[in-house]
Amino acid sequence: MGEKISRSYGYIIVFLILAIGAVLAGRYLLGTKNEPVGLRPPLEGKSGEAEEKDRRIQELASQIAQMRKELEENSSKTAELQTRLEQATQALSSTEQKLKKAIRQAERPAATPRQPQEKVASKPVEPAASPGWSRPAEPGSYEIIRSTSVFAEPSSFSRKVSAINKGTRVTVVGSVGEWLEVRSKHGNPPGFIRRDDAMFVANRD
Repeated sequence: MGEKISRSYGYIIVFLILAIGAVLAGRYLLGTKNEPVGLRPPLEGKSGEAEEKDRRIQELASQIAQMRKELEENSSKTAELQTRLEQATQALSSTEQKLKKAIRQAERPAATPRQPQEKVASKPVEPAASPGWSRPAEPGSYEIIRSTSVFAEPSSFSRKVSAINKGTRVTVVGSVGEWLEVRSKHGNPPGFIRRDDAMFVANRD
């Protein structure tokens, strides 16, 4: 009888120990599931950091690719602008050379001193004498039929010494072509008048 009671107590104690163990095991499992993120094993945290780093690396790689693309486009535009600048520079240089050449050609005649040219007054050809004037004029008294000038030489380009009015009588002492050599009775200087301006009146006494 006493042995049966001892066995019953033993079974109860074992059951209690098992129950307590089950309760503790359940609490442990529940506590692990509700454990904060910071208390989880380090491996899970490390995995998140790696993913963040990968994401940043991908973003940087994308930015680098975009910057490289923009750099290539800018380089292409720069090369095009450089080509245009070189063409404009060449055109400007060519224009400057042409302008300098034109200026030199324009200044060349001005820089060369012109040789002084003596102005030689070419004597106009005297009117051809009429066939009747080939003979010397007859000396004598002549009447002026139109106002005329008396020249120092038998040429209209020589110095004028006096003038004679129409109707005046002069003395002709000789002739040269179409010119009559006259002497004044009033003290005027001798000279030459055209035959057309005088008319023979009388021979000399």
